[in-house]
Amino acid sequence: MTGCSPQAEAALALAADREQCRAGFGALLARADLPAIAATELVRRYQEPHRAYHDSAHAGLLWLRHLMHGGDPGDRDMALAILFHDAVYEPLTKDNEARSAELLAALVPGATGWVRGAILATADHYAYAGTDCRVLRLLDLDLTPLAERPEVFARNTGLLRQEYAAVSEAAWRSGRREVLACFAATDRLFRTRLAAIYEAPARANLTAEIAALSEAA
Repeated sequence: MTGCSPQAEAALALAADREQCRAGFGALLARADLPAIAATELVRRYQEPHRAYHDSAHAGLLWLRHLMHGGDPGDRDMALAILFHDAVYEPLTKDNEARSAELLAALVPGATGWVRGAILATADHYAYAGTDCRVLRLLDLDLTPLAERPEVFARNTGLLRQEYAAVSEAAWRSGRREVLACFAATDRLFRTRLAAIYEAPARANLTAEIAALSEAA
């Protein structure tokens, strides 16, 4: 991306290599310091066959970007929030985050209330009206894939389409356009300093895909 800072270039380059992101998942799992039975369960869940996009590479990418942007590598609560926010993932259900928080309580009974609240906040990023900078950071990290390089963004869209294979093409296009339009309508996609890197490319991706979906309608 011409004109990007070296940090922005490096941050956006991460997502192109899903194997590197999966290695990031290993580091994330280690930092979460889970009981063996919990770690095994999380690995199993992230390997579920219906996960094409929301797999270990996605969680690993968020952890790597947390670190790249100056996040505390020792922040176990952040590691748990990233690790568990998609621990339960069924594409056609609306309660994934609530069930993920319940799974956290079952597998990591000593987890703090902050982790649970942060997971629940990812259900609707812009419904969160609080000012906790770490919750806002998690929400922004989760949205950074909106800003990927165009070819990576297109790849991710294809992976998401695989997750919604049960949905007709017409319904997929309509639903996708609606979701992207909701993002585009926000005054600020990112509410932390990550906006300096991710806001502009995310806006460009949203504009391009909404236009393409509208033309195909």
